[in-house]
Amino acid sequence: MTVRVLDDYYLGITAIITIAYQMSFFVIAWFCQFDKVTDFAGGSNFAILALITLTFGGTYHDGQIVASVFVITWGFRLGLFCLYRILKTGHDSRFDGRRENFASFLGFWIFQIIWVWIVSLPVTLVNSPRVSTMELDGRDVKFGSATDILGIVLWVIGFLCETIADAQKFRFRQNRKSSKEFMKSGIWAWSRHPNYFGEIVLWWGIFLLCLEPTLSGNTKVPWLSIASPIFTMIILLGLSGLPFNERPTAEKQYTSGNWDNYSAYLKRTSILIPFPPVIYEKFPQWVKSTIFLEFPIYRYTPQNDMA
Repeated sequence: MTVRVLDDYYLGITAIITIAYQMSFFVIAWFCQFDKVTDFAGGSNFAILALITLTFGGTYHDGQIVASVFVITWGFRLGLFCLYRILKTGHDSRFDGRRENFASFLGFWIFQIIWVWIVSLPVTLVNSPRVSTMELDGRDVKFGSATDILGIVLWVIGFLCETIADAQKFRFRQNRKSSKEFMKSGIWAWSRHPNYFGEIVLWWGIFLLCLEPTLSGNTKVPWLSIASPIFTMIILLGLSGLPFNERPTAEKQYTSGNWDNYSAYLKRTSILIPFPPVIYEKFPQWVKSTIFLEFPIYRYTPQNDMA
């Protein structure tokens, strides 16, 4: 039986659930002054929204089940991995200088609310009554189209890439003996940020997987779902992803006296899209800066940046 709450697209109820869930963890994190629940709250929130909207929708079409299971799997994998990692390390440097400031710390959690709600839109909409009961309006979209298959392939590639990259990076950090050492083996030999690549690709996969059912009606609301992969790219390419990592890491390697080794790694390794280094290093800079997204804003130049 379909449960209708607030609106036929579950936009209101998912917003309320996300706000309540994140604020509950914010209260814990603020009063305890630690970072141990932050990323778990983010990842698990995705899984909870997918599970609740699938259950409330109550129709369980093939596409809904696949998309929901994918999001639940990704959300809990990410949340539990981040929880295990922070329990091992005990500290998250992202919150240094912010943890003690109420407004700044709250701002991070508000951004996390926005992130979860927007990126969850494809599965929220595909599970909603307006889409899940579409056969009542004579619009029955069968699962298994080329778009569905492409979505599944992209999600699998992205999920495996992110999962493997996270595991390899965590193991490297646990065994690293010097701050001069940097990750350059495994999948990280082909990409400097394979985890970001994986996350971007898997959310494009979810978007495609949910595309045909959500667009089968006469309303334009389902087009909101494209905000999910686009917002993911904005975050990872323009906000807390590459800008947060590229230049600071390069500067750290330069000041530690390891610039020759690291600059050689930069020249032969794609910034995002995994690619054989033996071929990548031969590409001219304009190819790297366009096709491979290695924009000038990510580039660290010792002569200019240390001036």
